[in-house]
Amino acid sequence: MANDPDFGVLLTRLLNSRQTDIAWLASASGIPESELRSVAGGVTPSASQVEGLAAALGFRTADLFVIAGLSVPEALQPCEAAAGSELVDLIHVVMALPADQRTHIHETVENLPQPPRVRSADPPRDFYRGGGGLGAMLVTMLCANRNLHALIAAAKTLHLLTRGRMYLAASTYARIAAGANPLRPDWVGGFATALGIPAADLAAITGTDLSEATPPEDPLAGEMAELLWDCRRLRVSQVEHVCAEAEAMLVPVPDDASGNDWNRVHHQDGTWWGAPRR
Repeated sequence: MANDPDFGVLLTRLLNSRQTDIAWLASASGIPESELRSVAGGVTPSASQVEGLAAALGFRTADLFVIAGLSVPEALQPCEAAAGSELVDLIHVVMALPADQRTHIHETVENLPQPPRVRSADPPRDFYRGGGGLGAMLVTMLCANRNLHALIAAAKTLHLLTRGRMYLAASTYARIAAGANPLRPDWVGGFATALGIPAADLAAITGTDLSEATPPEDPLAGEMAELLWDCRRLRVSQVEHVCAEAEAMLVPVPDDASGNDWNRVHHQDGTWWGAPRR
């Protein structure tokens, strides 16, 4: 959109929020200060500059490409498109498991081989092409970079990771991506949780005041955001394999079990399946 701030503005907002400056960033990134001042002034950064800035700022490189308004290089894109529903199922199950079993799932994902990337025949969705401003940026980082792809998968994921605080229809995410719905502070906080980006950083970049909508500290949600990111390098069949392994860890919940002692995942043939809280 014509009035959207360029990357230089977003970068300056972030540095101001962190109470640092271009001189520090030049030292941390190894990029000449003169080049960074040009970027801050509105010059589009090069791919190598984005990579250097991501490392210095602590951002995932693919995300910073999106924030900079640039296409994510193919090497940084998910291995196979459209694992959304499988990823939602995986997050739903793993969130219910005790810590030791969650650790096993993380290790399983890390140890799976990285297969060659499969080029998808499905054309990019509209919100991947830009034009929706900051809303499109947030939705693209979640849907495209984390391989959720479909907006319904993004909606379910945010609902899970925010513990129900962000309960929006897929059509609302489409409006956010199109720039038709102004960003609300609680929405920005929800995206920060799912993306694994510090809420203060995302608030600064989007120009949002989170003073009354800062998301609560939730280590489990942060852990699941990492799992979501790690799964982007897997094919759909691999995600299904991990999900089946997590499902196998669930046990029948006793009929007289307290809700404080058990996490319930799904109900089947009169029995709740879940995991004890430890």
